[in-house]
Amino acid sequence: MKRPSFPSSGARRPVAADAEANAQAWAWAQRHRGRPAIAPPPAAAAALARVLKPLAVHHGPGVAELAEHWAEIVGAPLAAHSRPEKMQSGAGGLTLVVRARGPAAALVEAQSARILERVARYAGRAPRRLRIVQGTLGAAAPAPARKAAPAAPPGLDTRAQSLDTIMAEFQRAVEEREGVRLSPAASPRPHREAE
Repeated sequence: MKRPSFPSSGARRPVAADAEANAQAWAWAQRHRGRPAIAPPPAAAAALARVLKPLAVHHGPGVAELAEHWAEIVGAPLAAHSRPEKMQSGAGGLTLVVRARGPAAALVEAQSARILERVARYAGRAPRRLRIVQGTLGAAAPAPARKAAPAAPPGLDTRAQSLDTIMAEFQRAVEEREGVRLSPAASPRPHREAE
């Protein structure tokens, strides 16, 4: 397909290179600029926060937030043996269900009035009752255990010893365990004695 040709007058207008002409061109471009681009949508977290924040103020924190601050609410000794499980609403009002390990349920029961008061102060909405369920706390992740230093093999003296003494004791232990006699310049593979 061939491009249509336009008649040319042959005379082209020179483009002005002075500062005033540039300023006028810039002003004209600003006046005739199209609408700005559409703003991108807000981030999902920001949009969700605008919806959830008023709900959180009205309904208070959930059980997950209570669990995070449970040690501050009930105290560290009691928090080690109990945790909040859920909030139930019923005919009698709001009930906080707490899971306690074994005999700790009696301690939670004894301090129920104080626990309900502190939960109301923290959560902003006051549960009227505390229901205690006895059982294991299973879902809480245990603290990572530190690795103990490896114990010294039996018969090895951990006092400062020379390397020769330690190697001699090691050789003697290997000879006893394997039932072989190693030469003083031990070969890489010990040979078993013929029986």
